[in-house]
Amino acid sequence: MANFTFLYPMWFLALIPLVALIVIQRKNQHHGGLIAPHIAKQLGMVQKKNGHGFLYGLSVIWFCVTTALAGPSFGYKETPSFQLSGARILVMDMSRSLYATDLKPNRLTQAKYKAKDLLPYWKEGMTGLVAYANSSYLVSPLTGDSKTLDNLITNLSPEIMPYKGKGSNLSAAITQSIEMMKKSGHQQGDIVVLTDGVSSSQLEKVTALVDGTKWRISLLGVGTTNGAPIELPNGQLLTDNTGKTVVAKLDPQPLQQIATETHGVAQLIQSDNSDIDAIVRLTKTPLEQVTKNSDTQVNSRANHGYWLLFPIVLLSLFAFRKGMILALLLVLLPVDKSMANTLLSNDYNAHQQYEQKEYQAASEQFQSKQWKGAAQYKAGDYKGAIESLTGLSDVQSQYNLANALAQNGQLEDAKAQYESLLQAHPDMKDAEDNLNLVKKALEKQQEQKQKDDSYKKDKDGDTSLKKDSKGDKKQNQDSKDGSDQSSDSKDSQSQDSQQNQQNQQNQ
Repeated sequence: MANFTFLYPMWFLALIPLVALIVIQRKNQHHGGLIAPHIAKQLGMVQKKNGHGFLYGLSVIWFCVTTALAGPSFGYKETPSFQLSGARILVMDMSRSLYATDLKPNRLTQAKYKAKDLLPYWKEGMTGLVAYANSSYLVSPLTGDSKTLDNLITNLSPEIMPYKGKGSNLSAAITQSIEMMKKSGHQQGDIVVLTDGVSSSQLEKVTALVDGTKWRISLLGVGTTNGAPIELPNGQLLTDNTGKTVVAKLDPQPLQQIATETHGVAQLIQSDNSDIDAIVRLTKTPLEQVTKNSDTQVNSRANHGYWLLFPIVLLSLFAFRKGMILALLLVLLPVDKSMANTLLSNDYNAHQQYEQKEYQAASEQFQSKQWKGAAQYKAGDYKGAIESLTGLSDVQSQYNLANALAQNGQLEDAKAQYESLLQAHPDMKDAEDNLNLVKKALEKQQEQKQKDDSYKKDKDGDTSLKKDSKGDKKQNQDSKDGSDQSSDSKDSQSQDSQQNQQNQQNQ
């Protein structure tokens, strides 16, 4: 028993509700009946005692389940260990051409940035670091500590290379990388090279070196095809033997050829991370997968809680009585809260009708405002859904409320509801899409309103013109009448003059 322990002792906190239940039950036993016990005994009335079988059975099962979950352990068990045996080597070109300034501030700085961007993705397997110029040098053996590699990359430069001769000996770096992985027991692996160019002679040596092997080489070209002068740390430009300034140019064709023949990938340096992503997709998982190490055994604590399943199952057989099986299910099984509420509430029938798409009938029976509002929305009663869902704080109800407002034509209120919902939950794609639809509807509504106002204004202007035209017509008619009256007056005066002349003649 010295080795006995519980693996997960915090599960015993689940006994607190059981203790509270037993205490409440004990208190209820002290409440007397309608007749005192001694009087009932004298009268020959035997009071029926309350049965406690259910409480005892529940207590025993509760305790067994809690103990099993706590993980009782009586000893250890041996299990085989597993290790990830994959490996990769990061090879960095440290020749003086890395001082070329076609990449700002120079190629060397950009190469370091890209190397550091690669390290966080290489979490599986081991990674080594090799630098080369005219010869190859081991910077770090295989390790799983990316921080150490990061610090070493920071301090790399052509100036710290042991031999500062001319040339870029990639084949020597590949040879050293392969030897390092073979010494660690690997027969295949990834070699990731950051370089600003590979000469034709080095191309032949590298392809001959890896021909027919499982070593995979991926390359990142650091530089541009146009090239640039090489500015040394002292500020001078690198020149050749004739005194002519050397311009370092990157030829991507050799890089692509090496990657193709070894089933790797070749990339030219980019301002974004697309070049890194392409290399990571191929090298993130080592070529050698997880392997079993049968020589090493790990002692770990054995969980013997499964032995308590037998008394739990045996006691559960007595639960097949009316009313007890449901109680045990609710206590022992991880029943979803929403399922329990559906089974035990008065909304069960309404829920069945909702599932049968009888939304109107379901909305009349639901007691839950959340479900009632959802059923009303499905039934097309958007006004009723708004009344039911208003005031509810859960996300689904707020979303349904916004939808009901939009369907009911209350676009401004719907917009405000969507915006409030997205402010608290910005990842709700459906709410964002619906908000855009509501905004478009509001814009169309505003445009239609402006058109209607403009049409009404034009119509009022035409009516005024018609009124003026009628007034002019009336004025013309009056003028005409006046002219007729003047003509009648003239005719009358002419008749009076003739009558006077006739009278004078007669006289």
